[in-house]
Amino acid sequence: MSLGGLGRPSLIAASALTTAGVLLSLWGALGRRSGPTEAGRRALTAGAAFVGLAGVALVSALFAHDFSLEYVTSYSSRALARGYTLAALWGGMEGSLLFWTVLLTLFSMIALRRAPAGDTSLRAWTAVVLGGIASFFLLILLFPANPFTTLAEVPADGNGLNPLLQSPGMLIHPPLLYTGFVAFSIPFAFGMAALLTKRLDEGWLKQTRRWSLFAWSALSIGIVLGGAWAYTELGWGGYWAWDPVENASFMPWLTATAYLHSVVIQEKRRMFKVWNLVLILLTYFLAIFGTFLTRSGILSSIHTFTEGPIGKWFLPFLALMLVGGLALIGARLDTLKSKNRFDSLLSRESAFLANNVLFLAAAFAVLWGTIYPIIAEAVTGVRLSVGPPFFNAVFIPIGLALIGLTGLGPLIAWRRMNTKAFFRMIRIPLVAGAAATIAAALAGVGSAGALLAFALCAFTTVAIVAEFVRGSRVHRRRARVGWPSAVARTLMRDRRRYGGYVVHLGVVLIVLGFAGSAGKVERSEHLAQGETMQIGRYTLRYEEFVRGETPEKQISQINISAARNGEVVETLEPQRNLHKVQRQFQSEVAIATGPVEDLYVVVTAVDPDGSASIHAFVNPLTWWIWAGAAVMALGMSVLLSEAGPRTATVGAPARVHRPLVATR
Repeated sequence: MSLGGLGRPSLIAASALTTAGVLLSLWGALGRRSGPTEAGRRALTAGAAFVGLAGVALVSALFAHDFSLEYVTSYSSRALARGYTLAALWGGMEGSLLFWTVLLTLFSMIALRRAPAGDTSLRAWTAVVLGGIASFFLLILLFPANPFTTLAEVPADGNGLNPLLQSPGMLIHPPLLYTGFVAFSIPFAFGMAALLTKRLDEGWLKQTRRWSLFAWSALSIGIVLGGAWAYTELGWGGYWAWDPVENASFMPWLTATAYLHSVVIQEKRRMFKVWNLVLILLTYFLAIFGTFLTRSGILSSIHTFTEGPIGKWFLPFLALMLVGGLALIGARLDTLKSKNRFDSLLSRESAFLANNVLFLAAAFAVLWGTIYPIIAEAVTGVRLSVGPPFFNAVFIPIGLALIGLTGLGPLIAWRRMNTKAFFRMIRIPLVAGAAATIAAALAGVGSAGALLAFALCAFTTVAIVAEFVRGSRVHRRRARVGWPSAVARTLMRDRRRYGGYVVHLGVVLIVLGFAGSAGKVERSEHLAQGETMQIGRYTLRYEEFVRGETPEKQISQINISAARNGEVVETLEPQRNLHKVQRQFQSEVAIATGPVEDLYVVVTAVDPDGSASIHAFVNPLTWWIWAGAAVMALGMSVLLSEAGPRTATVGAPARVHRPLVATR
């Protein structure tokens, strides 16, 4: 039984309750009254419940195959597997916006319930900002992007989900991205509320610390899973193409990463207050801007939704957010003055400042490369494109500089460091970097960029390991335990510091995998059964052609043996399938993966006689990207496992707290 009929009434009720919550919270904020503030919070909570009911209604309609709803007809079918039927919730524009709003109202409800009760004004203004954002998305869902639009004639079956989206990764990748984007609304709202109330000490940072880490972690894992989806589903042998919508998720990640590092300075040294507010504003702005890009129809991308009317709704909202936020920061500049100054260029404060500048420069470069074609078309009428050569030329030097700073950061002291002490600290990491460069060159790596990347990865890895060694020595001496136990104690006793180091180590491994792409080899051949092709160290032989069928698709499988030095080492089974509902062909990639290299094979066409077009790649070190992501996830779990404050005394004199991410 479908609950689809409850969807639109639930959205109407949610919109009314959310509007009431905003007005009541505004009354409480202006009058500093706890009664209206609490009533506003309860109204927003009730609104969240009705948004959740609308989400349940759409999911129910999808699983009940209620094709009276246009959305269900457009993005599901009777033959679609149940897992992908759930993925249809975020497979289309209207459903994804409803899913976004469900997350937004849920997170808002939790954050407001846990907000500091002692400061009515801060809590009320936070509710106003969060409720205002929710009201905007509900307005979109009620008018230009209604997921509950009905059809005059009900079809017998639906169009099904895009075959590209029928991947296990699509069950996880979009929800994680949306979770990251939406969760950043919490620190954004608290930051704006702090500006409105002039409560600009470290209170709002403490209150939103775990939200920031949670949002960044979800976004990070979501981006990596998106790369894995591209690698295993799109059949082009890569994982990142600087596609505009890939960039749309990457830009807020860059500014959010800068923000997570920058708050360390405010907590430790009461500096960078303006930086932190600007960075969280830009992070949330870019998250919404990415939503605008993917749903306005102004970009051409496999990730984007079809052109719709909602772009003109997002532009005023984006302008209000950016201009209003910057105006608030400008009005509070006197209050945002730093308590301390830089003591030396050779200090950790200077390293964090360089970190901020580099991340912001990277975000701007990606933003400019993404929107330049739009601007050029608006001015000249000619659609241009900005491809990987531009992004690689600009971003790779910045990325390498950031990896170098990741290694230098733990080695530099706060406030001021003696030059001799600095060179003594970096001596062993420098030797490791030089050794890695020589080893890579002897292994045949000829790319200067790849050699520099290997050197910086070795430098940073040794610097991080040295920090663990220094910390573990203390526990070995005090507790008289072995190295494994000492390392575990070091990690768990100071989770924020050493969990951050684990995340940095994961990033280093990912960069190692990126550097390996300099040795990528590819080749295409058209083979009949029994014929072979050579790629790198491998001889690929077309062994067998196998046909199959499921209720959803017709399968054409090519069995290929891969031999090295005359010995078969792998058997690969790539497919070229016809999805029946969409009448669309889709390739299923076969990958033999390992720490040294991946052998990647895709069938691009199958002739009636069984001969096939084979496109093969040898991708060195790609395995380390996914291993690095796993290490990052471990570090994130350590960071998030540290108990955060349930409440914060806002306005009290600031104390020095341990940093959000890795520090010495």
